[in-house]
Amino acid sequence: MIATYAGPEAAARNERLVPDSREPGWTRLERFAFRFVFVYFAMFFCASLLDSGSGPRRLLAALSNPPVRWLASGVFQLPDSAIGGPRWALAQQVVAFAVAAVIAMVWSISSRRTEYRRLRGWFFIGLRYYVGVVMSVYGGFKVIESQFPPISFAQLSQPLGNLAPMGLLWAFMGYSTLYATFAGIGESVGAFLLFFRKTTTLGALILITVLSNVALLNYAFDVPVKQLSSNLLFASIVLVASDVKRIADVFFFNRANAPVDLSFDFRKPWIYTARRVVKPIIVFLAAVGPLTASAFVHESITRRPPLFGLYEVDAFERDGAAVASTDGARWRSVAFDRAGAVAIRHADETASHFTATVDTSKHLIVLRPRDASVRVTYSYEPSGDLLRLRGTADGHAIAATLRSVDPEKTFPLLRRR
Repeated sequence: MIATYAGPEAAARNERLVPDSREPGWTRLERFAFRFVFVYFAMFFCASLLDSGSGPRRLLAALSNPPVRWLASGVFQLPDSAIGGPRWALAQQVVAFAVAAVIAMVWSISSRRTEYRRLRGWFFIGLRYYVGVVMSVYGGFKVIESQFPPISFAQLSQPLGNLAPMGLLWAFMGYSTLYATFAGIGESVGAFLLFFRKTTTLGALILITVLSNVALLNYAFDVPVKQLSSNLLFASIVLVASDVKRIADVFFFNRANAPVDLSFDFRKPWIYTARRVVKPIIVFLAAVGPLTASAFVHESITRRPPLFGLYEVDAFERDGAAVASTDGARWRSVAFDRAGAVAIRHADETASHFTATVDTSKHLIVLRPRDASVRVTYSYEPSGDLLRLRGTADGHAIAATLRSVDPEKTFPLLRRR
């Protein structure tokens, strides 16, 4: 495993913590592998910075799109409509690996250095903490259910075929709190172990298992963060790569292994002092921060709004005349299951989503389409399990009678949860 640090006590005893120039250098393959990995992640972090602004983003697109488009259309035979899809993301990954390999080759030809032990030590420290922090965030938002909200009435009411691939995945994950929490625990535990040099290999092995599944799901269900999950998986593989032989000896060949020297000399005394303060803060914030934020998000998305429930539309009139059940303008169901949101499903199976404000004292519902600034106000009159709405939308007088239904009786899926 890569060296990380040694305490000031060891440095004070003048122990040799870093191999000196008399020790043999790395093999050509080891030098090229390190250069490739170092260049690849340097490109990844620089690209992330460039992607943070509109101007830099256009520059990044201008540099990366031509080779990616050539590979996507010429090799993968993808139409322009496939931009952003799984195979397009795979083309981006191939181009990134190819560019890193070319730069590493040029570096190898022009450099005469035989080892990069100190640079590798700092690089691995940065890589461990980056993966640890990012995966702590993702894990925390799964352990306390917020990344994947509980499956909603609006999702249950629409035909399966109307779901986008990502929507299908979110519904699948949101259906089972147990499964999402289990996935989050794996991410959180693996991430936490990366913050300590003695447990880095174990944490990386856990994350390789977890991230293999995450990356595959992102590609299979067309989730936008394909490259991020791929790079996190690659980083975890890199972190465990130096221990592959030792792992194989233990698990496959029944061979004993001596302990590895994990020490790393920071050389500057103030760095040891800073580490004693900074590391606990980073680890604490990475472990507790996402869980705290997720708890607040979970509370907001699971809070039951006024009129909570799923309603079937028994009657629907426009300008005083009943609307046929086959007319696309007719409402079929109305869902109040998210605070500040209402979903209306029409007879043609299309859905309209609104931000909603319910005034229970005045019996008013104010709906605003998510993509428009106009608003529609309905008065409502509760009567047992019925809800009568009156209002004006798009210049038409609307009157609707809604009947509350039991979701577990309406959707067999919920009875088996």
